[in-house]
Amino acid sequence: MIRVLSLLACVFFLSSVQKKSYRFPWEANKLLQWSDFIGRPDRSTSYSAMANTGISHRYTINSKGFLVKEKSIIQANFYPKLSWYKPNLIDTHTLSHEQTHFDISEVHARMLRKAIAGFKFSRHSQKEVDAIYKPIERSRKAMQIKFDIETEHSQNLEAEMKWERKVRDLLYLYRRWAH
Repeated sequence: MIRVLSLLACVFFLSSVQKKSYRFPWEANKLLQWSDFIGRPDRSTSYSAMANTGISHRYTINSKGFLVKEKSIIQANFYPKLSWYKPNLIDTHTLSHEQTHFDISEVHARMLRKAIAGFKFSRHSQKEVDAIYKPIERSRKAMQIKFDIETEHSQNLEAEMKWERKVRDLLYLYRRWAH
């Protein structure tokens, strides 16, 4: 009986401990929550929050050097331990601004999926994948910077609304390449 109670207590304890993974992928029906941001805030900056997002890609190359497209996995990811916020500086617009950063990464993940799907690979697939990925990653980073500049890091609400609409339209445009 004591063993059963101990086992039940362990199961309850383990299931109640909320683990944050190293990263999680973008999902259409899951918006970011402040509880996803578990990194230590950067006190040296005046920014109220920072969402760390990016694109990961895994692929298989066969013995002849050709990419196996159907085994390619491309994801936009959010990195909880590298993302943070300052509770005393956030407002209602801050979280949607950070969500848009994540959405921008998803747009570029879809662009990468489209580019890989439409490319005829040779036996030099690894170099070709890198050649496709690098300009898309540069574009993603440039768009993230432009978004922050034009919205003044979520302070310009009119620009923020334009950007949210623009990114939503891009997600729709690339919907065929959603994960």
